[in-house]
Amino acid sequence: MSTLDNDLNATARLADLSVGDKLPTIYKFPDEAQLFLYSAASHNPHRIHYDRDYARFEGYEDILVHGPLQGAWLTQYVTDWAGPQARLENVTWQNRASALAGEELVYSGTVTAVDLKSGVVELEIAEHTSDARLLMPATARVRLPTASD
Repeated sequence: MSTLDNDLNATARLADLSVGDKLPTIYKFPDEAQLFLYSAASHNPHRIHYDRDYARFEGYEDILVHGPLQGAWLTQYVTDWAGPQARLENVTWQNRASALAGEELVYSGTVTAVDLKSGVVELEIAEHTSDARLLMPATARVRLPTASD
């Protein structure tokens, strides 16, 4: 098990990683103001992201979290774990279900491959709700500094 399990602010060290290591779990709590501001910043006028009554009129339980914002949070989760000397090579995600304003979002991951020579680490990451409903499965590939760097 990696020593990084309890500290997302630590920089991932290639030599300490093994397949099966778990990344630390983090939590996000999107609120109405944050979603409104993201709508404004991304020029997304769709009212399902900031108007509760309209979102319900459209058939949703509550205001929806933007898919691209969720993807950005997954990406940030990986880059925060990897540290400032790492390079994100690839990240992919799929929207499987809607996240709602005020809902606790849980981010977790597992190391699926480690190449000590190249420094490449592959990850399976995901965003779930606190009741374990899968919202976004994802993968990422990062290059960590090697001993020769």
